[in-house]
Amino acid sequence: MSLPSARTFAGLVVAGIAAPAAVGLVAQPASAASVGTWDKVAQCESTGNWSISTGNGYYGGLQFSSATWAEFGGKRYAPQADRATKAQQIAVAEKVLATQGPGPWPACGKLAGLQRGGPAPEAPKAPAAPKAPAEGTGASAAGKAYSVVSGDTLGTIGSKLGIGWQKLYTDNRSVIGSDPNMIIPGQRLAYGSGSGGGSDAPAAPKPSNSSKSAGVLPVSGATVSARYHQSGGWAAGHHTGIDFAVSTGTPVKAAAAGTVVSSGRQGAYGNAVVIKHDDGRHTLSAHLSSATASAGERVLAGEQIGRSGNTGNSTGPHLHFEVRSSNSYGADVNPVTWLNGLGVSL
Repeated sequence: MSLPSARTFAGLVVAGIAAPAAVGLVAQPASAASVGTWDKVAQCESTGNWSISTGNGYYGGLQFSSATWAEFGGKRYAPQADRATKAQQIAVAEKVLATQGPGPWPACGKLAGLQRGGPAPEAPKAPAAPKAPAEGTGASAAGKAYSVVSGDTLGTIGSKLGIGWQKLYTDNRSVIGSDPNMIIPGQRLAYGSGSGGGSDAPAAPKPSNSSKSAGVLPVSGATVSARYHQSGGWAAGHHTGIDFAVSTGTPVKAAAAGTVVSSGRQGAYGNAVVIKHDDGRHTLSAHLSSATASAGERVLAGEQIGRSGNTGNSTGPHLHFEVRSSNSYGADVNPVTWLNGLGVSL
């Protein structure tokens, strides 16, 4: 299922599994996971917002339920997790991890490398400018270099560095190749003064103003598992979007150029990204395992905005893709018609 409904689904709790009565007897490891790893989990669960309260029954950066927060001693810090500090939330999360392992964060824990019984890998540090970069790395002695890590996109790297992804791609096209969506961990991307290929580097592809080439499918290699207006047990009485059945972690792309309106937990939609496109339409990509685009970010057709998953009210890994005339539930329009107008067929 892809939209809010009156039914409650079992097995979809992220961090809301009740603790054993004797939780006080469980010894907590001195360092079950690094702070960097918990940051990665929080980035996936709540886009790194440690004070979030979305009204969906889960609170804080690591999305604790009220029951879990209370059972593992969180109320000694604050009534709910969103009112506690980051350090306090991590302290409670360590107790959950010591008792239950990474299971309460099934998708985000796996992506972050969360594990019990020893520290997970630290968060990557910003690399220093190379002294003598090897030929073809994309780094320049006059500039700086960034090492790509798992989960990066040109959009997220550009946001970190304060530059547009188009320039980053232009300066490093010889390293990245012809597809700006395909970057590989370990690649070194040049930025700053004298970076990359300079003015001789070919320009990054831009979306055409032609309706025949302005859009892309939001996910590749998928089958449609539920169509628009299909009848069923949804709150609206019918399906308000299209479901694409894909495995967790499949890259999800912006279907057309636009600006990200919101990114993160959205109740029954789980992790979701909403984009306002240049034609005034809004798209919602829901149930993501991670949302990698940031609110306010400008994205182009085909640019990765997240990875598919099974968060929120969902019965299996898939992408719920919805097109709306405004950013409101119930303002849905036929996604097939909209995609066809962009030159995309299903």
